[in-house]
Amino acid sequence: MSENKKLKNFLTNGFQSKEEPKEEAVEEETEMAEATGEVDLDQEIENKIRERTEALDDTVSGLKANIDELQLVVKELRENPPFPDMTPFVTTREQIKSLTAAIDRQNIEITNKNLVASMEQIAIMREDFFKLCSGMRKKIDTMSAKDVLSSFEAYEVDMENILTDGGVFIGHFPYESLNTIHQRIVEVIPTDDPELNGKIAERLSDGYKLGNRVLLKEKVSVYKFIEKGAQETASEETVPGPAEAPAAASKTTSKTSSAKKEKKTSIKANTEEEE
Repeated sequence: MSENKKLKNFLTNGFQSKEEPKEEAVEEETEMAEATGEVDLDQEIENKIRERTEALDDTVSGLKANIDELQLVVKELRENPPFPDMTPFVTTREQIKSLTAAIDRQNIEITNKNLVASMEQIAIMREDFFKLCSGMRKKIDTMSAKDVLSSFEAYEVDMENILTDGGVFIGHFPYESLNTIHQRIVEVIPTDDPELNGKIAERLSDGYKLGNRVLLKEKVSVYKFIEKGAQETASEETVPGPAEAPAAASKTTSKTSSAKKEKKTSIKANTEEEE
């Protein structure tokens, strides 16, 4: 292949010097190596290293340019900040402590005022109660039980006003299922519906709450899930049979009659001693 090339060069360029340029020699050597299949490994390694170093140089130069741009941006932000200086408006730890102490003192003053007002209302209600009792003593022969009850029922409004003025919540708590912190079970009602288990069946009294503190729990009756078979056996055990009921009744009547006899005998003995 090299001889053909020399011949072509001779025909085109004529006679030339025997020494060929270095670049042509390198090209001929690479062509020969490619033709024969013998590739210079060192040359390939050098080429790869050269390519990678060039790529690294490009990335490093790009990073340097980005760093320079960021430095300019930071400098501009320092010279012309986008937000005003808020350091004068930042509260220190001592300021927070003094603020919380002032809030606590204010809350104590408010609670003391409410407490004094409720104590004053209780004192007024006590004096009214004494007046009511003295008036009822004078009219005890003419007053009926209905009149006595209505006069005492008037205090319900006074007590409710005292509690509400003091910040107490009175009423039913907003829970459909049992909440042991706010409610107290008074009665358990069996049911065969599993969805009703733990839910409130009936509200029997109001609940009382001051802030986050429960003063008096709400009394409720709650459903309890019991399977049908277990419920029937439980009802059979609790309900007495026809033969047991009269026996139990006779025992109770005998006990009461014996107690009455003992009372009568003791009364007779006391009257005999007095005579």
